[in-house]
Amino acid sequence: MPTNREVYFSFIKENNKYLNRNVITSVLCACNNYVDNMTLYHHFDDECSNYNQLLECFERIKNGEPFQYVIEKAHFIDLVFYVNKYVLIPRQETEELVIGTKVMIDKMLPLKTLTIADVCTGSGVIGLYMKKLYPSAEVYLSDIDEKCLAVAKKNGEMHHLSVKYLQGDLLQPIIEKGIKLDVLVCNPPYIGSKETIDEQVWKYEPHKALLAEPKTKYYEEIFKVADQVMKPDSILAFEIGEDMEDEICALVEYYFPNSAYKLAKDMYGKLRFLYIMIKEDGNYA
Repeated sequence: MPTNREVYFSFIKENNKYLNRNVITSVLCACNNYVDNMTLYHHFDDECSNYNQLLECFERIKNGEPFQYVIEKAHFIDLVFYVNKYVLIPRQETEELVIGTKVMIDKMLPLKTLTIADVCTGSGVIGLYMKKLYPSAEVYLSDIDEKCLAVAKKNGEMHHLSVKYLQGDLLQPIIEKGIKLDVLVCNPPYIGSKETIDEQVWKYEPHKALLAEPKTKYYEEIFKVADQVMKPDSILAFEIGEDMEDEICALVEYYFPNSAYKLAKDMYGKLRFLYIMIKEDGNYA
């Protein structure tokens, strides 16, 4: 069997558009059961384990299948999560949403025992990472799809993060259980047309997690009933589409006339995040 080094450079030389250095090292780590790249490099001249499995993985990736689905793993901030075809692959922008939400919480709700909900949870990465950041918080992961919740549960167990799982449409299960939230975080579907979606994403990732008609549909459905679940001092945080500023601002100003909100850009300079701050005393200084 070839060594990891030989495998690595043989696939680099193929110059396939789907096989960059990160993908190749990720597959090598997965097939060798290495925890990280440093372990791989330490064993770079060892014989490659599960070589036939590795070749099958690379063949699927060369045909366009996202490598995260092939190895059933995706990185999110500093954790690795299980993913499959029923959930979106976590993006860097969603990492930024979690980090931005933490900044908002620490500024507005410091030293408070929190109740947090991750709505449209998918693989669970948002809610589970919030639990990691705030271990004493009561965290709910909600999704309409039981297959998504199965993935989220697997991730919760894998990382020993104790959260509660709710199945239902948007805020419905939270309302039904009478839960009151300090923080709601949500990355809903917000793409208005499949023509704007990358071909590889459209072919492999779940359409229902991508498309919304109109693109503000799920935001408005949440906004309409948010007063039934949010506490007097609370935060709503959303990932949004870069072309939604006018529509989303109009909706926020209609449904939250006495609250403050702000839009934020991602690291690429694209409008990507919405934060709504609800304060009982109306003081947003």
